[in-house]
Amino acid sequence: MRNGVALTIGTEFETDLADVLVERLWAEADFFVRETMTWAVVRLEEATRPAVLAATGPDRPSHVRVQALHVLSKFANPETVDAILPYITDPDETVARKARWALGRIQEPRAVPHLVALLGDRHPIEERNALTDDVAAFGAAAVPALVEALGSDDHTVRQHAADALCYIGHPHAEDAAEALGAVVQGSESQLAVAALMALGELHGDAARQEVEAAREAADPKIRGIAERLATKQRRAALRARRKVG
Repeated sequence: MRNGVALTIGTEFETDLADVLVERLWAEADFFVRETMTWAVVRLEEATRPAVLAATGPDRPSHVRVQALHVLSKFANPETVDAILPYITDPDETVARKARWALGRIQEPRAVPHLVALLGDRHPIEERNALTDDVAAFGAAAVPALVEALGSDDHTVRQHAADALCYIGHPHAEDAAEALGAVVQGSESQLAVAALMALGELHGDAARQEVEAAREAADPKIRGIAERLATKQRRAALRARRKVG
């Protein structure tokens, strides 16, 4: 019954029930009903957004804030970014992770520096990987900030930036090729490998040149990886020419 009522409210755009719908959403225990309620709330965005934003407040229980952030991600409205940003470092990691995830779905570029500022090893590996995904979701918009992070004094920040660029890959991260090449040439093995793997996900001439240069590296591990990547890139370029021909 609750599912049907929520469906009707959303379908009929019953804005006079918007506030009631939002408050019932926070208390709904059934996942499937909650999803229908979320759909209806999103349909009524103009009427429900103030109530959803209010539900992100620190006086609300964590599960309510997480659900509210989930709804904001569905709105995908850049106007909500300022309300979400304070929660990316929330003491409750569940809230913080959902806030970062929501920003990755909204993809408002001005959120990028705030997310990139969190790169490093301050998070457990699962949270670190989730942050990589959240930053990479911005695609080309995240590349300038990630290139800047490649020059950080913090080794773990540089490696995390290289990992994010690897996730972004071709075509959006092509402008990072030179900076990644510099990391390969000037860093210890683990970081150099991360940057080299990111170069391997790029298809442009600049990336190929950086991979070729890495074939002359002093570190045999770097030379071996670069050789494999160079072979892979040559084969990819050949296939592309054959398709054009």
